Amino acid sequence: MRKVFLFAMLSALFILLSPLDIKAGTVLPTGEISSQDVWNIDDELDATGYVRLQEGGIYYLSHYIPLNSNSTIDARGATIFINKGAVRNDPLNYTVGYDSMSNIKIIGGTWVSFWDQGCTGTTFSFAHCQNITLKDMDIRSTNAEGHAIELVACKDVTVSNCNIVAQGTGAWNSVEEMIQIDLAAPHNAPFLSPVYQNGLPCQNITISRCRIVGNRGVSASFAKNDPQFLNRYHDNIVVKNCNITGNTAEGLALFNTPNAIVKNNRIISNSIRTKTAYSSGCHITLFGKIRAFAKGKISIRNNIIKGGWTGFQITSHYKTRYGKLSIRNNKIFAKKGKKRALVIFLNPKKKPSVIKVSASGNKLRKWKK
Repeated sequence: MRKVFLFAMLSALFILLSPLDIKAGTVLPTGEISSQDVWNIDDELDATGYVRLQEGGIYYLSHYIPLNSNSTIDARGATIFINKGAVRNDPLNYTVGYDSMSNIKIIGGTWVSFWDQGCTGTTFSFAHCQNITLKDMDIRSTNAEGHAIELVACKDVTVSNCNIVAQGTGAWNSVEEMIQIDLAAPHNAPFLSPVYQNGLPCQNITISRCRIVGNRGVSASFAKNDPQFLNRYHDNIVVKNCNITGNTAEGLALFNTPNAIVKNNRIISNSIRTKTAYSSGCHITLFGKIRAFAKGKISIRNNIIKGGWTGFQITSHYKTRYGKLSIRNNKIFAKKGKKRALVIFLNPKKKPSVIKVSASGNKLRKWKK
């Protein structure tokens, strides 16, 4: 009789649970604002490398989930409330190259903040890593003065089909970006210990089919305050099929990047400033004396770009120049007027900032907002 009763109870429990609840690797939400959801997810990742969050489940992250290599978080259909940050690679496993962590996938999920103005700091933080995929995510967790995604010294990263929107408002002249592509320098990455602040940049970063709204949308940074790393550069950045808005600075800013493709995007700066490059829609700039730039290729095509001081500009602040610029079939607008829509500044040698320019099919307009 006892066995029959036990079987009946187990059968009833099985019926109450949905297929997703019993799928291998599923971690059910606790429903508590505590550290327990983080611990449960972390335990499952340590055990199997795979976590499935319950569809329709609500999770609370009191602090970062520390990831290790070969980890997947499938959050499709789940809502995750964040206190300070969501995910980072485990600081205990840092190395000075790209091997601190590899083979990471985060799929889906609505990532929101405990707070009305969003979380401070960074929601998804990766340093000295490679082979990272973030896709199908709705990230509405980060304060406008923070970063939704921060990539420090990373390579082979794909961010696709994500909705990334800053929460709250920042200063009228803020230049903080929702996606930050950074190098491991002391001022750029102060959270790293000195041994890992070796100036390593990012490589092979692709952002596609995303909507991104922030004080600044996307930026690849340079070592402005660390001159020993001023000649370090990111390489092979692709931004395509995105809608990017910078509310107080550029929509897209690529510093010290000799090879980049920007295509099929809508890129806008809504900055009220019209006397600074921070209000450009797309701003590509070279700092440092970097010979590799002479062989680099920048491709800008089939975009709608709108800015204040300029629509699109490519500049060099040193005698070094970009190699080739192909700019085709874009619609480019500037509040300063048609002549400021497309700007290729002179460098200190009184030459254009690009060795060879191929331009055709572009429509330049004054932006009458």
